[in-house]
Formats: sequence, C-alpha cells, structure tokens
Amino acid sequence: AVLFSAASFAVVLQLFLGLGDGVYAAELWKWFAVGDFSVSLAFRFDHLAAVMCLVVTGVGSLIHLYAIGYMHEDSNRPRFFSYLNLFLFSMLLLVLGDNLLLMFVGWEGVGLCSYLLIGFWFKEMPNAQAGQKAFVVNRIGDAGFLLGMFCIILLSGTVNFEELRSASAGWSTYWKEIIAGLLFIGAIGKSAQIPLFVWLPDAMAGPTPVSALIHAATMVTAGVYMIARLSFLYEGAPMVLMIITVVGTVTAFVAATIAIVQNDIKKVLAYSTVSQLGYMFMALGAGAFSNGIYHVVTHAFFKACLFMGAGSVIMACHHEQDMRHYGGLWKKMPFTFVTYLVATLAIAGFPFLSGFFSKDQILWTVFSNQGMPANIHVWGAVRLSHVCWGLGLVTALMTAFYMTRSLAMTFFGSYRGHAHPHESPWVVTLPLVLLAIPSAAFGYLYGESLLHYLGAWTRPDMLDHDALHANPLYHSLELISIGVALGGIALSLLFYTQLTGMPARISARLPNIHRFLEHKWWVDELYDALIIRPLRKVSDVLFAVVDRLLIDDALVNGSALFVEANGEVARKMQTGQIRLYSTLMFLGVFFMIVFYLLLRLVPL
Repeated sequence: AVLFSAASFAVVLQLFLGLGDGVYAAELWKWFAVGDFSVSLAFRFDHLAAVMCLVVTGVGSLIHLYAIGYMHEDSNRPRFFSYLNLFLFSMLLLVLGDNLLLMFVGWEGVGLCSYLLIGFWFKEMPNAQAGQKAFVVNRIGDAGFLLGMFCIILLSGTVNFEELRSASAGWSTYWKEIIAGLLFIGAIGKSAQIPLFVWLPDAMAGPTPVSALIHAATMVTAGVYMIARLSFLYEGAPMVLMIITVVGTVTAFVAATIAIVQNDIKKVLAYSTVSQLGYMFMALGAGAFSNGIYHVVTHAFFKACLFMGAGSVIMACHHEQDMRHYGGLWKKMPFTFVTYLVATLAIAGFPFLSGFFSKDQILWTVFSNQGMPANIHVWGAVRLSHVCWGLGLVTALMTAFYMTRSLAMTFFGSYRGHAHPHESPWVVTLPLVLLAIPSAAFGYLYGESLLHYLGAWTRPDMLDHDALHANPLYHSLELISIGVALGGIALSLLFYTQLTGMPARISARLPNIHRFLEHKWWVDELYDALIIRPLRKVSDVLFAVVDRLLIDDALVNGSALFVEANGEVARKMQTGQIRLYSTLMFLGVFFMIVFYLLLRLVPL
C-alpha cells in the first residue's frame, strides 16, 4: 500500500516538472451517452490539479508510512491499508476528473472511505455511530451538489469543465447564483462548514492516521477545490461569494471558541481544522481562489504533522487522549516535541512560518474585498468585509492561544499520567520530520511562486507583489496580525506554564460561557431535539405500522397464511376415493353445461 502511494507521488512529481504552462488531458473512452448528452471518462492535469495532486499523494504517502507504526498491533491492517489506498484513489479521481460527474464519483468515493475508516473499529458503538454520522451529514450536502449539476445539464447539456466555462458566459446572473449556491451546499457538507460541520469532530473516532488523512490531505479540502475549479462560475455569482465569506468567517470563529475548552488532544485539532477550513472559504468568498488553495497546501503540512504528532503521544501514553494526563513529554519524546512545536507555531501564525504567510494573505484579501454586493455596510459606515476581517483576526488570536495550550499541556510542566511514555519508532517520527520542514519553510520559499503558478485562479491585485508590498495599509495589517499571533502564544504560555490555576478560576467565574463552549454551542443537542428525535419517532411509527403490520404481517405472513389455508382445503379434497372424484367430475361437467345453456338462452 505504501509503495503504490509513493509511486503515485513519483508519477505526479514527474508530470508536474514536465507540465510547464500547458495542460495534460486524456480521454480514455466515452462513458455513456443519452440523446445529445454524453460524458467521457477523461482526466485533466493542469496547474490547479498539479498542486492538489502533489499534496494528496505527498502527504498521503507520509501518512501511509506513519500508519505502519501506528497500526502495527492491529489485526485488521490489510483492511485498513486497502481503505487508505481507496481513499487516495477517490481523492485523485475527484481532482483529476475532467467533468463534474467524474468529480462526483470521486466525491462520493471519499465519502464512502470516510465512513469505512471513521468506523474502522466498528465493534465499539460510538465509532460506528461516528461513521454513520459522517455519511448521513454528507448526504445532505451531496443532494445540493446533485441539484446544482442537474441545473447545469438542463442549461448547457454538458458537464465538461472547459465547455462549461464557455457555456456559463451566456447564463443569466440568476442561474449562476442558483447553481453556485447549490454546489456550495455540497462544499458545506464535505468541507464541514456551518451548519454541517458536526460530523468532522466526531471523525476522531477513527485511528489517528485516518484523522490526519481526512483533515489534512483529502476529504475536507474537496469543497475548497471544487469551488476553485468552478471559479469562472462563482465570479459571476457575487451574492453567493458574499455568503461564502460570511459562512467561512462564522465557521472559523465558532470552531475556534469551541477548541479553546477541549481537553481531548484530537478534538482540539479537529475543531482547529474546522476553523482553518473557514479561513479557506473566506479567501474563496473574497474571489482569491488561489489564496484558498495556498492555505490548503500549508494547512496540509502542519495539520498532518500535528495529528501524527498527537498520535505519537497517544501511542506513547497507552492510547490516552486527555491532555490533562500529559505533561513534561518534551524530555521523553524530543523528535515528537520539536515537530509538534514547529507545526504549532506554523498554524498559530508565528512570523515567517508557512501558516503566517497563507493566513496573512487571506486576511488581507478579505479586508480589501471590493466584491461584496453594493459594498454592504453594517453598523453605519463599517463594511461587511471589514467585520469579517475583524472576526478573522480574533480567530487568529484564539488559534494561537488554543494551539499553544495543547503544546504546553502536552509537553511542558511535569508528567501527570500513569503510563511510561517513550519516543515512537522511526516510521512514526520520520514523517513528522519531513512534514515539519515545509510547515516551517514552504510559505517563505514558495508562497509567492505558488500564487503566480495559480495565476488563472488568483485575484489580479494579488499578483502585483511590488504594489502590494508598497501599500502601507497592507504592512500595517500585517503587523497587527503578527502582534495578535505573538500575543495569543504569550498569553497561553503564561496561563499554562506560570499561572496554571488561572484558567480554572476564569472558568469558575464564567460557568455559563464555559458550559456553553464545552457543549459546543449546543449544536448537536439542537439537531438532536429538532431533527433526530422527531425522525426517530416517525421511523418508529413507520416500523410498527408500515413495516411490521402492513408488510410483514399483512403482505408477507398474510399471503403465506392464505396459501396455506387454500392448500389445506385442497389437501382435504384429495381423499383417494374414486367415488368422490367421479362425483366432483360429474358436478363440474353439469355446471359447465348449465352455464353454457344460460349463455345461449339469456341475451347479453
């Protein structure tokens, strides 16, 4: 499994190096045709696909390698690695498909694989329920995707991306808004945005390599990629872009507030992923599609590193995930500590690390966004784009705080657990080191190059770096962003290394707020009360009346009883007595003659 994953990365790297400014396209065969509508099994490898494929295969291969160490005691390793390979295959199919329908096959493929992998340890009911939750919630988003695709077929008769680019130019703004909105519903489900984000934190029920693969390299980035791929459509739907910005901003903020009070190390990282996906959608909504993909790339590096670092700690502490039972692990796990430190600083926006550059670009594109319909204002003269930027900045502060909190609770202080932790084997630590390097250096070395490479998906003002860096407002906001990141890191270190009793005192002073955040804004409870329990009651009635009474008793068992009763009557007629048979034959012939005579004598 690892070999074929690594081979895929080698092939993608070769294609990337030889691509230049061109496009590789291959049509294997005509998939099907219905009247004038036809779909080909065709693939397209352009600059956007190249970047995504490098991330999927590169980070995915390291996760495969890591999984050898993490799953070495599991008796179901063959099943696990086959699912991992299928996951990678589905994501590559999604990215490389030359049309919407082929993308949708990969889209559903990653949904299936998430169900299989989240519920991998299905003998424990919470794991099975988490896999089911992910599958069902994603079906809601997928319904929106399908409706959007049906509208496209209705209008243009094609699902090919290049043909759609030409065809969509003639669509009215009304239809562009409708289709873009429906497809965005699909992205909300797959990329865990409000209100369909509830499945992603529960995905932590799967093994840690699964968490890393879902959160970093594959499934959750599918919605971001889909919108970037259809950027030509979204550019003509300004209202939908505004909604995307608002939804992304609110998602980033809400998830960050929840992450602050989590004690399960994987839950902290899960809500961090939801929050970072919100940043990606903020960029997409501002029309800076390449900036969204830029954050996809940097996030893949540091989030995979963080999840696998957390998995290394979980292994060392005998599968303990509560950070309150960690502490002082930097001495016992130096490689894990250094890599987790680098990834934490990167996601916190520490200056000149990869997360600093990609997040800073997003905040600037949101602040300078002129695309909001009629420059909508809130609170008098304050523009909506500035409000979104402000919430993004507060989210950045919380991100630096809760990620440093996880670092301090895990590695600093004294050990509070009962296990005897030790450093993980090289198959676990090597991928961590290889991911920590780009987590630190990618943005500084390749950030601007990536935006130029994705020039067709980049907002024009972001390509003129000389003008951008000469803008004093840009640098002022950059300094504010740096101050926020450093302030969040410093405050968290103060609370969790020096004033260790302060968080508990604050929680005691604000019990309602703490309970509200601890219960994750009561969203799951709200869905349970409004949707799940009513549906279960309806299903109980349907089960009792329709399934059991009507189908089982009346139709299935009733038909069997009817046949049995008739068979009993016929059986009793078979006595073996010739006199009875002769009498019945005589009566039968007699009644036939009478019936015939009646037909002849009585006019119809």
